[in-house]
Amino acid sequence: MSMNYPFYVGILLILGLLGGKIASKFKLPSVTGYIILGLFIGPSFLNVISKEMIKSLQFVNHLALGILAFSIGSELHRYVFFKFGGDLFLLALGDGLITFGLVAASTYFLGVPIEFAIILGVLAQTVSPSGVLSIIKEYRAKGSFAKNVMALVAIENLNCILLFGIVSAVLQGLQNANLSGVNLALSLTREMGLAILFGSIAGIVNAYIIKKKPNNSNYLVLLIGVILLNTGIAIALNLSAILLNMTTGAVITNLINRKHILVTTLERVELPIFVVFLTLAGAKLDISIMGTVGLVGIAYIMGRLIGKIGGSMLVANITSLKPLSRKNIGMALTPQAGVAIGLSTIAEQKLPHSNGLITGIVLSGVIFFEIVGPLLVKRALKNTGEIQ
Repeated sequence: MSMNYPFYVGILLILGLLGGKIASKFKLPSVTGYIILGLFIGPSFLNVISKEMIKSLQFVNHLALGILAFSIGSELHRYVFFKFGGDLFLLALGDGLITFGLVAASTYFLGVPIEFAIILGVLAQTVSPSGVLSIIKEYRAKGSFAKNVMALVAIENLNCILLFGIVSAVLQGLQNANLSGVNLALSLTREMGLAILFGSIAGIVNAYIIKKKPNNSNYLVLLIGVILLNTGIAIALNLSAILLNMTTGAVITNLINRKHILVTTLERVELPIFVVFLTLAGAKLDISIMGTVGLVGIAYIMGRLIGKIGGSMLVANITSLKPLSRKNIGMALTPQAGVAIGLSTIAEQKLPHSNGLITGIVLSGVIFFEIVGPLLVKRALKNTGEIQ
């Protein structure tokens, strides 16, 4: 029974859905139900889904993150930027800097070595696309606040991926005297440039096909093929799969004005993949980590929470966003999951002497923000009047 994939994927789908339904009964977002039920059937409690099983179902994560990056990218329409671009970049930069400062400083004061504290400050800036997108979709929020939040998620993750690339390269360079600044700059430019190049090519080809008005089912097959191909190219060439798929989504949405084709096509396949992905994300959470990282974990959580909510509120006052949006936008940026875990794993590979410290602290934050984040997103949407 150990590697009976159909059996375990069936369990994840049915129990995940059940968790979502139970959560809805308590007026909680379905996402919270998927994650909590996943946590319950994972290694932390019942161990129905073991660590080996979670590892071997990596494919689901790749596909789900690809679809998420694609959906978020498709929100990056030039009109959003013409209307709110300056405000959104200012907000992302402001709350990013405040979150970075609070997390890096508080973890450093609690004894985390300076280079790891800096990495933690960078990782704290990521926002979970699944935590935000699934709530917006579940409650069918379609106003300007929801649009701004989705664009912000893309910008904040983009900033974080770029900053992470620079910081981890510099820290690696400091440890390894052979790496010159020029080499670091070149490898970073290569990573970003290639991801944007391949993403743009895929986007242009896709836009051309959509203009030919393909049959819906055929287009769904093509779209999943493109997302998996993008992710595969990213893995093979050591690029960011999120950046690559996000670029494809953004290019398509800016080349054709029929974004609904993309959205409705993806919606037909999203739910089962997200249920498995989020229930697995819950199973991955190791509650015992909370105990081992202790105070530093709490400092990371508090620094990120104050940085995102307080930092956004502070910076939003110098933007032209509506007063209600200014007050609530930070709450909608609190979910944190896959992107942070992915980057923390890369950080561990680049800085091997961290001995799992970075991942441990980030995971303790993820346990908190996976469960509390979606509730805050729902509250923000309610406060701004975008859902009842």
